[in-house]
Amino acid sequence: MSHWNDPELTKLFLDQTPLIDVRAPIEFQLGSVPGAINLPIMNDEERTQVGICYKEQGQARAIELGHQLVSGPLKAKRIESWLKAIEVKPATQVFCFRGGLRSQISCQWITEAGIKRTPIIGGYKRMRSFFLSHLEVAPLPDMWRISGLTGCGKTKVLQHLSAAVDLEALANHRGSAFGDNGPQPTQINFENELALRLIQQGSTIVVEDESAMIGRITIPKRFFDKMHSSPVVVLNTQEEDRLQNIFDDYVLPLSSEQLIHSLSRIERALGGVRYKEVSEALNKALISEKTLKNHQRWITLLLHYYYDPAYSRGIERQRNHIKFKGSASEVLDFINSNLASR
Repeated sequence: MSHWNDPELTKLFLDQTPLIDVRAPIEFQLGSVPGAINLPIMNDEERTQVGICYKEQGQARAIELGHQLVSGPLKAKRIESWLKAIEVKPATQVFCFRGGLRSQISCQWITEAGIKRTPIIGGYKRMRSFFLSHLEVAPLPDMWRISGLTGCGKTKVLQHLSAAVDLEALANHRGSAFGDNGPQPTQINFENELALRLIQQGSTIVVEDESAMIGRITIPKRFFDKMHSSPVVVLNTQEEDRLQNIFDDYVLPLSSEQLIHSLSRIERALGGVRYKEVSEALNKALISEKTLKNHQRWITLLLHYYYDPAYSRGIERQRNHIKFKGSASEVLDFINSNLASR
């Protein structure tokens, strides 16, 4: 297993080295590493055929079949795709699953075409172990958490901090029933990206106070436990500003169907009577122009019935960790002064 202090891989990722993943698309879609593009030596069907051949007839015959399947114009086309990628980014390196035949053959063909390349030893398996070890074994950084009521602008504050790690951005989700930003990364890709952020940052990071799940992504337990034992800074924001933030960040990007579906996901938590009241206010807003004025009633109801009470319960459990409360500028000054003193 690759250890977290692997100097070769640390340099590779700190340098943001471009990478070509020559595994099949189905493997790449399950998870790869930051900076990688998928230019496979074999597509999914070809890989399946070679795999069956390997099981039934052995390695030599499987290698022979692989060369038969990827030959002539098809071989030339795949080599051309690698050469073009390297031409654009000359530092590009190549890997497969274990640094075995696929990346070795790819690098051999690239070298024969005039650009010397050798595969990354250990391949994806080594790099995945490297990232996992940063989450499961390596010393985790000290953390500050920014907490506050829904819509108070925590993400905006994070964007002004050089030590920030934006977990919601990594998960491509705003972290609520209305937080869908589109397709989320795989759990593997989220973990690899998070580990990379920890490698890139210093000894202290700032995160938004999150629950264990961001959409369908799970925050790694060891990281989550460290985060939830860390000091809290509470961001205080006027309700009118919160309403505007919620409208801009959660309502404007979603279609009517998405808003209705998002509300239905918390029907049980709201209870029948309150859900009916909020739902009727939402449906009324949806037949009008999409403005904050028209949507303000259902957003306000939802905050008072659901989000604010949930926050109050959560912050009460965390009261011993609270170190500061203030406006956005005050919070930024407090955190920056603490980061500078470390």
